[in-house]
Amino acid sequence: MPWKNVSPMEEKQRFVNLAHSGRFTVTELCAEFGISRKTGHKWLARHAEAGMKGLEERSRAPHGVTGRTPDGIERLIVGEKRLHPTWGPKKIRRLLETRHGLERAPAVSTVGEVLKRHGMVEKQRRRGAVFRVERGTLTAAQRPNQVFGVDFKGCFLTADGQRCDPLTVTDLFSRYLLRAEVLPQATTRWTMQAFRAMFRRHGLPEIIRVDNGAPFASMGPGGLSKLSVWWIGLGIEVQFSRPGCPQDNGCHERMHRTMKDECCKPPGANPEAQQQRFYRWSKQFNEERPHEVLGK
Repeated sequence: MPWKNVSPMEEKQRFVNLAHSGRFTVTELCAEFGISRKTGHKWLARHAEAGMKGLEERSRAPHGVTGRTPDGIERLIVGEKRLHPTWGPKKIRRLLETRHGLERAPAVSTVGEVLKRHGMVEKQRRRGAVFRVERGTLTAAQRPNQVFGVDFKGCFLTADGQRCDPLTVTDLFSRYLLRAEVLPQATTRWTMQAFRAMFRRHGLPEIIRVDNGAPFASMGPGGLSKLSVWWIGLGIEVQFSRPGCPQDNGCHERMHRTMKDECCKPPGANPEAQQQRFYRWSKQFNEERPHEVLGK
């Protein structure tokens, strides 16, 4: 019997009608319809139970969800999230144990799914494609003006509430602090302007070592930014430290800690006053402060 241009429901009806006609056995009909005897008897049983309606397709979804989080616990999760909007699933799960005394709190992933289901978790935006950058071996400074360590100390506010972004440059061989300058912003424009003045005074280094943050690096080809491309155009090699490894620029980071303790606590009255502090402190750092590593 052909199945073409016939719906499954119509075929089931024909099967039942033929089976009830008494002219064919169930085995013969199953072979003719291309179904198993188990399926044939299932159709007949459903028809006997509910008539033609029993032959309709039934949902295969389970009647219950195994392991579903109980409604009471789900309400606790949602309630704690409303009280602590910035907390994630791990912290909220901990509250279920400590505050609500649950001996078997849901897994962190389950708490996260509950929060998603209630629209209480923002979807993270995917970052665009990033060029993979291979970081080479860092050069150990063997002479002055060979390797300059460059970084921003980290912004802070002066006493009058103005932003302060100190750019710092160190000769990694002599530990000489070449520049500690407050810039209006840690941008390519202001950084290039500061370096032009410094190069006129101290000359060009062979290598500049920087971290992977802006404005030194980017997510473009080779990790290069407009600033680092400018340095390369001047004949300077740019070396990037490994991500998350401040020890690659260790002596420069150590200088930052000393600067913070001796020159920025408390901050100056305004950026101009803070710059004067940097001038005085740089002179002390370069000319008076003992540098054990250099034997001085």
